Amino acid sequence: MVAAGEPRSFRIVGEQKPVDERNTPHPMVERGIFGERLRLWRTRPSPDPFMRVLVARSGSNAGNSLPAILTQAPEGKVNPVVTPVEDPARMAGNIKEVARFFGAHAVGITYLDQAYVYSHRARGYEPNGEKPGDPIDLPYKYAICMGVASDYDKYMANNSHISDAEYMLGNTMSMMPPFLLAAYIRELGYAARWHAYGKGEVNPLPLAVLAGLGELGRHGMLIHETYGSRLHLGVVTTDLPLEVDQPVDIAVEDFCKYCKKCARTCPSRSITFSDVKDVYNGVEKWRINVDSCYSYRLGTHDRFHNCLWCVSSCCYNKREAWYHGLTIWLLKRTPVPLRPLVIKPLVWLDDLLWKRRPYKPTKWLDYDSNVQGVQCGHAGCAILHEPPHKKRLQRPGREAPSRLFPSDSLGGSGRGAAARSDVGAKVPSA
Repeated sequence: MVAAGEPRSFRIVGEQKPVDERNTPHPMVERGIFGERLRLWRTRPSPDPFMRVLVARSGSNAGNSLPAILTQAPEGKVNPVVTPVEDPARMAGNIKEVARFFGAHAVGITYLDQAYVYSHRARGYEPNGEKPGDPIDLPYKYAICMGVASDYDKYMANNSHISDAEYMLGNTMSMMPPFLLAAYIRELGYAARWHAYGKGEVNPLPLAVLAGLGELGRHGMLIHETYGSRLHLGVVTTDLPLEVDQPVDIAVEDFCKYCKKCARTCPSRSITFSDVKDVYNGVEKWRINVDSCYSYRLGTHDRFHNCLWCVSSCCYNKREAWYHGLTIWLLKRTPVPLRPLVIKPLVWLDDLLWKRRPYKPTKWLDYDSNVQGVQCGHAGCAILHEPPHKKRLQRPGREAPSRLFPSDSLGGSGRGAAARSDVGAKVPSA
């Protein structure tokens, strides 16, 4: 079992320094640091109406975008009448129930490690008079981490506008529980601030691991025992006295060493096959290639926006069913040295039943996930690319080279389901 406060899927080996949010990929691309084509890809309104409603972009109608509205909503005042807390454990249980009532599918509590608070903000917050570049001050003790799960079947239609819509709906819906929970805590008489998609200030992924929501996978995303990597994360920081949770062991560390299914299916070759982890900002973990992951979107904008192969191919990504629950139960109760004896046949069975590249042809509204090959969108490329679900699987030794982002810029980018993290999370796609 995991010792208190010690996650197995990443290891602190040195000093961790807070990351400047301005030096994370999305803000750097939005400023045009890596060229006009990437800047336009990131900032221009999408031709798809779902994306225009569910993504706040410059040039789009902000009144039609809930993320644009919520990220600039005024922060409520703290009730002067303080509710006494005699039992932090009982209050923690109540807060988790309230978070689930507001729509969260998973909730955990940890101490707010200042290493995972961004040093400076990349985006402004007009109601508080906070501007891009301002230092971030969050003098709170606790972080309440929560996740909202996306629909399994629509994710399995990737890469398409169907999975795009589901992904961005998950990001949007993940804003509501932390927004409402922070307001609820302020009504109890305690200061609280919410952080979610489009309104970061904290890196949610390492905090979620420490709060026991899951473990960090090879693909750099949180893996939850029920929802896999379909959780979109949000955080509430507060001083409300609470009992904290501990990291969990659901065998992700052992499974990822053998499985490598996300690396096999990654169309941009951004996920390593190596069992040797990197050390970045004092943390030892698997890291993806943010350069190739990001630039891959340039050639796919007209067909889809978000690449979700690493999520849909993960063996932990399954419907809520008895066989999935039984598998997790078995993995958690198998001693670590014996886990390979269980994991190897499970991966073989997963490839047999869900295929080596899981994919579900889907028609929904006027959308069809079974797209045809298209001409590449990269300058100078004359190749007619097949849809990702028809391409060859990747193999070791073909990982993509890094080009765009300097190594000291890969710090973090707050969002819901999966943020690029200083513990090795993936770049969000929107």
